Amino acid sequence: MLSTTSNQQEMNNPILSLCLPTNGIIEWVFPVLNSIYAQNADEKLFEVVVTNNGDNEKFHEMMVTYAEKHKNLIYKKTNAYMFHNQLEALKLGTGHYLKLINHRATMIDGAVNWMLKIVKDNLDEKPVMYFSNGVMERNYLLNNFDDFVRCLGKYASWTTGVGIWKSNYEKLPADIKVDKISPHSCILFANRDNNKYKIIDNIFCEEIEKDNSKKGTYDLFKAFGVEELTITQNLYIDGDITAATLKKVKNDYRKFVADLYWDFMIRRKPCSYKLSGFDDAMGIYFNKYEVILRAYMVGMKRMIKKLGRKY
Repeated sequence: MLSTTSNQQEMNNPILSLCLPTNGIIEWVFPVLNSIYAQNADEKLFEVVVTNNGDNEKFHEMMVTYAEKHKNLIYKKTNAYMFHNQLEALKLGTGHYLKLINHRATMIDGAVNWMLKIVKDNLDEKPVMYFSNGVMERNYLLNNFDDFVRCLGKYASWTTGVGIWKSNYEKLPADIKVDKISPHSCILFANRDNNKYKIIDNIFCEEIEKDNSKKGTYDLFKAFGVEELTITQNLYIDGDITAATLKKVKNDYRKFVADLYWDFMIRRKPCSYKLSGFDDAMGIYFNKYEVILRAYMVGMKRMIKKLGRKY
């Protein structure tokens, strides 16, 4: 049981922590921060946490200056490995709800107050919540973990949708298994025995840049053709999802990998990803030639759709 002092401290905590892990990209992070503070939301009700594992000294100096102007902004320079910086940001949050924010996506007008209301409205029940930002085309209320995983599909890999109640974050075991490429998965899938899961599809942010030239240097096909699906397969091995859900998620990722192959291997769109791992990644979950064939089918459908709009 919490002591009186602990109860009082919890009451004084902000409602929401907006947790922004970054590797120090000036042209992204400061527009995101400006989009948060331009909304005139009550700064006593939320806080902003920025953790920086980059080596841009100018960015660091600018962040120190920026943090001095806002009492509710926590800034820390970290040595966290790649995406593990996400967990560093969550660790510093003191709000009732810890929400990951994309360092390259500005928050739309009114989003902070809307998110504060969502947290207030759910403070008693504390459902698992995922913020899908318009990609699901509707909201979902689900009453078991299996339905939640099946409904999310490939979008479970999208960090920006993830958040967790502080009280649940504090219950995570110290030795919890953390995936190297997708550390947020241990947060998203932490509460597997809840009886209420919400996928909230309101749009709350929009990307600053649509291209992929600065997104990361990880092995793209290993990440989405092997590692993400392995996380889901382990949920099945643990008995937390059904075979039907695993098959549905696997099909989602198969389609997604084909999309990636079309965009970056065939059309050669600029990107920062490592693409040389395609052959190694194939054959574990997906057939290489099936993916390539599906990729060309994706391309044909896109071209037909584009011609249809033109004429």
